[in-house]
Formats: sequence, C-alpha cells, structure tokens
Amino acid sequence: MKKILLSLGIIGLAGVVLIGGTVSFFSDQEKSVGNTFSAGAIDLKVDYQCADVGCSFSERDLVDNRPFFSEYGVKPGDSRSVAISWHVYSNNAWGRIGLPALFNWENACNEPETDVDATCGDPGDGQGELGKKLLFTFWMDEGGVSGWQCPTNQPACALDPQEGDKILNGAESVLEEDISADDIHTLGWIVLPEEIIASNTYYLGIKWNLPVEEGNILQSDSISGKIVLQAVQSEDNPDKIFP
Repeated sequence: MKKILLSLGIIGLAGVVLIGGTVSFFSDQEKSVGNTFSAGAIDLKVDYQCADVGCSFSERDLVDNRPFFSEYGVKPGDSRSVAISWHVYSNNAWGRIGLPALFNWENACNEPETDVDATCGDPGDGQGELGKKLLFTFWMDEGGVSGWQCPTNQPACALDPQEGDKILNGAESVLEEDISADDIHTLGWIVLPEEIIASNTYYLGIKWNLPVEEGNILQSDSISGKIVLQAVQSEDNPDKIFP
C-alpha cells in the first residue's frame, strides 16, 4: 500500500513539473522604417508692368533691387500707376506690401519755398514735406495690359476686365486709397485681402499722385525708400501672422 501511495506522489510531482513547463506567450512586432520630415517652402516671385519703355521686368526674385518708381521733376497734378503680379510657389500664403524705410529730404530752399515755409533751412532727412503730400492707392487688379490678361485660374477676373477700372468704379477691392507715403510708413504694411494660392497669379495695382492743390512748399523736396513685398505660409496661420 505504501508503494502505491509513493507512486502516486511521484506521479503528482511529475504532473506539477509538466504543467509548469508549458507556459508561453503570443506576440508580434511591426516596424515602420525610413520616417522623414521635410520642411516646406515659400518662394515669392514678382512681375512688374509699367507704361514707360524699359521699366517693366518679368517674373523674378528682386535681388537686383530694381525700383518700382523712379520719378524726377514731379509737380502738382502728376500721377502714374503700375501693376505688380505675385507668384508664390510650394505653399499657399498671405501677402503684404509696405514701406518699412522712408526718407524725406528737404534738399534745398529756394525763394518760392521759403516764402511759404519759414522753417526751411535744414536739407537733411526728415525735413521735407513731400512724404506727407504724395498719395498712394493700392488695389487688387487682374490687369488689361498686354501680357496681363485674366488667367483662367482666377475667378475674380470676370469682375475686372480692364486694368484700373476698380479704382474708377470704387469697387471694394481697393485696399487703401489716397494714403500718404508717411502714413504707409507709419501703418507699416498693407495686407492682401485674399489667400495666395500656390502657383496662381495675383495682381496688385499701385498708383501715386500729387494733388494739384499742393504748392511751393514741396519745391526741391524728395523721398526715397524700400517697397517691400512679403509672403508667409497661410496653413496653420489663420491670423495672418508675419515674422
């Protein structure tokens, strides 16, 4: 009887060992390899059209610092307009234009000017009055000048078949009207109203005029400065934040 019990004990022990040896796990592992992050880009290029021979230029970066305006002998009643096209590649963007640097020069004081300006005398920067009197207007315009006809990718074209008619018709597309060069400099920037869709073309008209009622206080005065165009990504930037 003892032998039988002993045998049962051994069998039980062997059973315990057998159960302990059959524990296992189901598992699997997958790997995603070659993950990369590539930064996007904003590339703004500009075309320029004007009425004078030789002043227009084709789409480019403005690395050669060519002026949009180079005016001499300006007198009351004078005005001129130009058209600038914006081309942004790679990403959609917001755009803005401004005069971040402006210099007002008195230059000299001739007899007609001193008759109306008792303080005339310092020829330096900040002394001239032309920046206060020279007025600018900015408007969105698809353009009717040769080479600037309405592109098929711009629905607003149907509303603006001729260059400049938005100003004449008082349309809502006028961004700023009759704002002085000094005020543009003070405001800092004029923001384009619509998102610039990558690879589409957008046209901005700029007109300057010196009102006919201005007089001798402006004689020999001059202004100079940079007109700067900027583009910044619009995706994840709904508030149009520029650096």
